[in-house]
Amino acid sequence: MTIKSIFKSLVAAAILSCATSPVAETVKGGSKAAPEATAEELKQSFWKMPTLKEAYIDTTPANRKDALIAGELGVDGGKKALIMQLAKELADDKHGKYTSLLISHKGKLLFESYYKRGRINLPHVQFSATKGYTSLAVGRAIQLGYLTMADLDKPLVSFLKSLDATKFVDGVEKITLHQALTMRSGLRISDEQITKYRENPEQFKGMAQVQAFLEHSEPVTAESQIYRYRGHDPIMVMQVIDAVVPGTAKDFIKNEIFGKLGINNYIWPNDPTGLPFADGGSLVTSRDMTKIGALAINKGKLNGEQLISADYLAKATSAITRPTEDWQPESFNYGYLWYQTDLTVRDKSYDVKMTWGAGGNRIILIEQLDLIVVTTGYDGEDKIFDQVSKVILPAFAEDDFPPKTARYFNQKPPGLVPELFAPGTIATEKHLETVVTFLPDMKELSFTRFDGENREPTLFFMQNQNNQWSRKSILSSEARKYEERFNPSVSEMKRHEIFKDIPITGFTVSAKGTYYFYYIDFEKDGIGHMSYSRRINGKYETPIKMSKAINTGRYIAHPFIAPDESYLMWDAEKEGESTPDIFISFRQKNGSWGAAINIGDKINTAAYEQRPRVTPDGKYLFFYKGDKKFREDGSIYFLGSPYWVDAQIIEKLRPKS
Repeated sequence: MTIKSIFKSLVAAAILSCATSPVAETVKGGSKAAPEATAEELKQSFWKMPTLKEAYIDTTPANRKDALIAGELGVDGGKKALIMQLAKELADDKHGKYTSLLISHKGKLLFESYYKRGRINLPHVQFSATKGYTSLAVGRAIQLGYLTMADLDKPLVSFLKSLDATKFVDGVEKITLHQALTMRSGLRISDEQITKYRENPEQFKGMAQVQAFLEHSEPVTAESQIYRYRGHDPIMVMQVIDAVVPGTAKDFIKNEIFGKLGINNYIWPNDPTGLPFADGGSLVTSRDMTKIGALAINKGKLNGEQLISADYLAKATSAITRPTEDWQPESFNYGYLWYQTDLTVRDKSYDVKMTWGAGGNRIILIEQLDLIVVTTGYDGEDKIFDQVSKVILPAFAEDDFPPKTARYFNQKPPGLVPELFAPGTIATEKHLETVVTFLPDMKELSFTRFDGENREPTLFFMQNQNNQWSRKSILSSEARKYEERFNPSVSEMKRHEIFKDIPITGFTVSAKGTYYFYYIDFEKDGIGHMSYSRRINGKYETPIKMSKAINTGRYIAHPFIAPDESYLMWDAEKEGESTPDIFISFRQKNGSWGAAINIGDKINTAAYEQRPRVTPDGKYLFFYKGDKKFREDGSIYFLGSPYWVDAQIIEKLRPKS
């Protein structure tokens, strides 16, 4: 009897004895309600769940007040067609027995589907994906100071004080926590002995099981300490977690990981030792798997809080060793109970990380695309990853939507010296054209043109279709709504009570929702002030005026905050100057903002340089450069155009320490 088959039978038995999990309220997703398990169904084994009469496929998932932000897959027709075709094939069993497929992109759940036994509120058997969650518990313990990164290289037995070292086989002291996490402990225990442990739980309660592992193994040697996929390594890792954290490992996982993520509808039974199954056995809903994926893809951060040690998580999801089991693909690597591989689309390589359980239970992360794919199933062949690589990744690969050369009007990209953007098409040098704004998918843009001496501005929209840019026609009745997509007005902020009485002129917002905004009181001093307000527990705090590092000079305006809030750019007139320049400040390690840095004479000249912003792909800095002119009546007007420069100009200014 194999270890894997033992786990399957134990998991099924554990599910039968579990208490009822909470039932979510039915909501509408798309044209019909997502399938939910009834209270009675939640009491029984997952394997007794009746199959759906019809697959549920939703390209506009519902917001269910579960901390997931819903979006819409239908923005790009080609992408939607590819995913919908795959969903239909899954519904028709063309790829095996799968129960759900969810896709999250750039922080939004865009696609949700359920098949066969899949239900939106039903915790799904995870099998060995559980190992990945065990690994996260180690990372949480490190973040809270119960372990350190240096501890990973310490002997595993040094954490387990109650073991009887006099009975160990030779070499046990060589096993480090690092080796156990990478399946390289070197223990060699027969399946028959493992079965004996499982069939005699009273004899091997608590630490007795680990004691037995270390007594009954063959001697541990340098030759044996190579990768071998076995359950005893993560079991020993769970014992270390239990030994170092306050209370129990079970409570630690509940309160410090799942609880923090808002995951309450789950099942994680104990193994015969009295600790949570470390190598398989947990049950988690597909939506909650997506939350776990979001935590990992955000480098262990949740709502601005570092939940999992970033250093640990980077190592855990890296390629430390090469799996050697015949069922593990040759292209896969292994980290700390997580897998890593590389996939290629159009000659571009993508770093793919995942936690993987039998049957197709996977959380798949592609950080370069901010893409999370969740699959659940009970398929013996477990071939769903082929469809991720052949269909889902190409659908979202940035080179395909659109190709980079077409993103920028096929113009040769600039270096560290700014150049006019799209000369003759957008930048004419005969009018006043303000800076270009791209939508996140880089397929649409907008800019404003003041027609020379004419005073009325015209807002232009352009769209990339088949790698060609052309003017986009907007119905007058929809013009305001469409403009808001590119440049959300201050009224968006004013819907929050805290901002209603502040004379806000313009703003920028970070990826986590922090507003940075300015206002210029022309009647009082004409100086301008920059402030910020963070979103805390769903509400915005009282705005805080920024320090003099930012608020120095006149006409302080047009901020741009980096998505991760690592830097802030704006324009202002400094003392003794009569035209605005662009400045940047970098966030310091203590959270404060560094001194304002003039972005340099390659950008700032005697002319007006304003409105800095970085493209959604992070590659180029756009800004406006112009100068004032005089009409015959003596009034002033401006001529200017958008310029662009390689965003590396920012990195060259970033403090090295």
